[in-house]
Amino acid sequence: MTREDAVGAPPPKALPTAVTAPFPPEEEEAPPAGAHSGVPSAVLTALGIPVAVLRQTDAGYVVRTPCGRTAEISTGVPIERPRVVIDPGHGGKWDTGAVAPNGLIERDLNLTLSRAVLEELSQRGIPAATTRAGDYGILLSVRAAFADALRTEALISIHHNAPTWSRSNVPGTEVFVQSATTQQTRPDSARLGGLLYEEITTALSAFDNVSWSRLPDAGVLRVLLPSGEDTYGMLRHPAVPAALVEYGYLSNPSEAALFATDEYIRIAAQATADAISAYLQTDRSGSGFIQKPRTFNPHSGSIPCVDPPLE
Repeated sequence: MTREDAVGAPPPKALPTAVTAPFPPEEEEAPPAGAHSGVPSAVLTALGIPVAVLRQTDAGYVVRTPCGRTAEISTGVPIERPRVVIDPGHGGKWDTGAVAPNGLIERDLNLTLSRAVLEELSQRGIPAATTRAGDYGILLSVRAAFADALRTEALISIHHNAPTWSRSNVPGTEVFVQSATTQQTRPDSARLGGLLYEEITTALSAFDNVSWSRLPDAGVLRVLLPSGEDTYGMLRHPAVPAALVEYGYLSNPSEAALFATDEYIRIAAQATADAISAYLQTDRSGSGFIQKPRTFNPHSGSIPCVDPPLE
């Protein structure tokens, strides 16, 4: 994700913005799906793409595509209300995220880890869904609206960071959380973030012979625009509680070597699922809270978004 360190260093990655309006006017006027309408809030299309349903027709469903357009599909498997939505950050040809020295691409790593988290949650009996099921672009506003449509209890966006900063003997995991006001953190988002930070950093610290990268204020914190709004769309857009996790620095050769292993995926997925379980089933608050927010305005441009085939 685009980010800025505590002393104002320039951001490493561009923050994607939409090239199309996320919600055409005719969508806003459509009768709502879900709730008590008898129409599913979201479905998996015939090709396995998760999409929010706008309305049902005689021919099937009108849905919101990953690029924020409308499309009609003939059939879809309803996504039963999940307790959690997992968002694999980035995706598609033009939004790769960070690229490691060993060639590992963030969009792919995020997807691999997200799939492992979903499997962990399934084994624990926690219903979950994903915003992105493959390597294609998807707007931030669409990801957020998907989670909101499903009225999920938590939205977790999975990322890996760049560039490499100061070396450390402990992981530089960062968890960005939502604001309630310019001065206050949203409590449920903060608790989700604190649990994610605690479980993930504890798990990653067990790996030997890793030279980590870390910023002085790494932890659970807010990143704000000069206006006081949350900088990152995955925190600014959703109504549901959300947190964005930067597990570590993909640009750091030592961490990139670890991230390419099956063992990392297994351990990180288990830690993430442990945090989600604790959020849903306990009143634990977690740890790692940083009171002072960062301020960052990305000044990013637009990137293309090409919808994948739906059926």
